[in-house]
Amino acid sequence: MAFRVIALALVGAVLLSACDQGTDYDSNRGDDAYDLEAMALQASDLPANFEQAPGYSFGPEEWAEIFGSDDPEATVRQLEAQGWLKNWVTEATPPQFGAVLNIRSVSTLYTNEGSAKESTERFACGLPLSLNVQLDPFIVPDIADQSNGFFVEEEIDGSGTTLVYTTVCFRTGRIVHVVQQASLPGIEDIGAALRSADKMLKRVDAAFADQEDDGAG
Repeated sequence: MAFRVIALALVGAVLLSACDQGTDYDSNRGDDAYDLEAMALQASDLPANFEQAPGYSFGPEEWAEIFGSDDPEATVRQLEAQGWLKNWVTEATPPQFGAVLNIRSVSTLYTNEGSAKESTERFACGLPLSLNVQLDPFIVPDIADQSNGFFVEEEIDGSGTTLVYTTVCFRTGRIVHVVQQASLPGIEDIGAALRSADKMLKRVDAAFADQEDDGAG
């Protein structure tokens, strides 16, 4: 298993063409000056025939509900303590059962770069996972300001069926971006997740450039 993961990650590293290290992602803009929606994966970035649902935005209260906590107010306080402000989420599914069952992109804005860095390192990149959920890390290339990769397993509604989410995260200033691809255990594809992350990074760079041209600050 470890050898397979490392080998796939190395292949993905070769395929990832836009590591984008050295780009300056301005963290001093106002909270409303970051176009998280424009940073998301778009329909043209997805595999052929994938259908993308309308994207949606979450604040701390709405995101806390996704955790399924018995004490959502405590989860909100936890998110706020982590500097979590808001995010934009997209979901896409294939027309029929296949190797990839879902592709998700998430961009989360934090209060500052330190909080975003800590989220990438310690808090599952801002995903709605409790701290006791086990993450299975894998190697990813350097992407933007910081990057991380891990698998996480999730049972579907008590059915006994388990999905594996191949997760690639990268940080641009005080925003943490995530690409997740769901599949059945044993057919995870790190290379495909990295290619999706590459496409998302291009969207992020374009959004920063557009806002710079517009004089956002």
